[in-house]
Amino acid sequence: MALSSCSELDEVVYSKDTSSNFYSTSGQVIAAWNLPYSFLQGITYSVHFAMEEFPTDEAAATTKSGQGYENGTWERFHKHTWTSQEPFIKYEWSNIFQGIGYCNSFLDAMENRDLSGFQLPVSKAQMVAEIRLMRAFYYYWAINAFGNVPIVTQVGIPSSPPTAPRAEVFEFIETEILQNIDQLGEKGDPTWYGHFTRSAARALLAKLYLNAEVFSGTPRWEDCIAQCDALINEGLYSLDETWDAPFRAYNDNSAENIFVVVYDANNAPGFNAHEQQLHSAHNQTYDLQYWPWNKIVTQESFYRLYGENDFRINQWLAGPQYYTENGEQQPVYGWDGQPLVITPEITQFVNMAGGDGQGVRNIKYEVEAGVQANMNNDLVIYRLSDIYFMKAECIMRLNGGMATAEAVDLINEVRARSFAEGDPDASYTIATLTMDELLDERGREFAYEMKRREDLIRFGRFNDAWWEKAASDETKQLYPIPMEILTTNPGLVQNDGY
Repeated sequence: MALSSCSELDEVVYSKDTSSNFYSTSGQVIAAWNLPYSFLQGITYSVHFAMEEFPTDEAAATTKSGQGYENGTWERFHKHTWTSQEPFIKYEWSNIFQGIGYCNSFLDAMENRDLSGFQLPVSKAQMVAEIRLMRAFYYYWAINAFGNVPIVTQVGIPSSPPTAPRAEVFEFIETEILQNIDQLGEKGDPTWYGHFTRSAARALLAKLYLNAEVFSGTPRWEDCIAQCDALINEGLYSLDETWDAPFRAYNDNSAENIFVVVYDANNAPGFNAHEQQLHSAHNQTYDLQYWPWNKIVTQESFYRLYGENDFRINQWLAGPQYYTENGEQQPVYGWDGQPLVITPEITQFVNMAGGDGQGVRNIKYEVEAGVQANMNNDLVIYRLSDIYFMKAECIMRLNGGMATAEAVDLINEVRARSFAEGDPDASYTIATLTMDELLDERGREFAYEMKRREDLIRFGRFNDAWWEKAASDETKQLYPIPMEILTTNPGLVQNDGY
């Protein structure tokens, strides 16, 4: 080896970009500013959705005729028997901290950089404030999923960051929001859509305060109400006339969507809800150019929360399935060669024979006819209806879990559009709006919006038994730090129970 090895080790460098010379044009600065946002396009539905929905009583990725078992991954998520070696838990951790890394990289580069000669859509101060809010947003995902995580504000410093207590991470997120909210833009500005505005920051802060007792041990109900009031009183958002308008294929004109992950089927791909949630035979129903995966279904108990007179029940596909040809309905066929009938009932989670039509399918996000593997719908993170619900919940918690007239009015204002005019089921009363009913109504309104896990934890219901899941230990309210991450960083401390 010594005789045959190369003695000339100098390499020819044809180009080299570093932080000192990369940000030399406006386009480069804008690209780095947008990167923490665009990164969400590849990770939100593909990974984060699974982490927030599959361990709940809402969504499940069942095995149908032996298809989709995936080494038992989704069965373990359903039954709360996951381990620290689950690939998807590692993906969630890595994605979150990669997003934080993009934020830190931009903030490091901008710290002493003069951008006065650049043609930029917003000021440097606003760019920095937005990215610090995006970092706080990623940290919200981290505190929600993993609890105790390292706080890192510079790239590579320290090399082995230690675990910070969950309450300390909570304070970090709160401080970042409060210190930067006044530097943000607002709805109506040229670059507001899909970016952190003051309203989006208030929504994030309200969500943080709503879960403060879980995250930090100290309730912050009054602070949550204050942020909700500020957002509502600003008057920039209003409820859409119909319950499904926020989820249309081209929902950028929704009156109530505050912060979204922006998607475009051609230029910003990554949202494939139809691909994962529809039966393969639905390629005929929606004139799709491929076969959907027949993966995600809804648990029967959750589907039964909806009354037949609730318009929101139309987000579920159930019963005989058809496609239209020459103006007439024709049946589509399941894997057994018979007309496909989707049933709410699911025989068992791992169904080795049959069952390809078991479990209703969700089409909350409108499926465009002829769409290919990626959708044009923007994925909703915060919307005004959730602000109403958060305020109502805080009012009730401050009132010993009992509803008040104000709380009832807030929920009824959202609920009214889901029922025919004059339907008595459209309205709650102080007596009928209990905490249990509020949780059920949150489920109906925010199904498949990645809120169910934290809602169940906050209401003390996450560890309950349901369907094939036995009651689980409270330690399952946090995911483990992935084993591979833990072994590479001696500063980390594993969560209890793992």
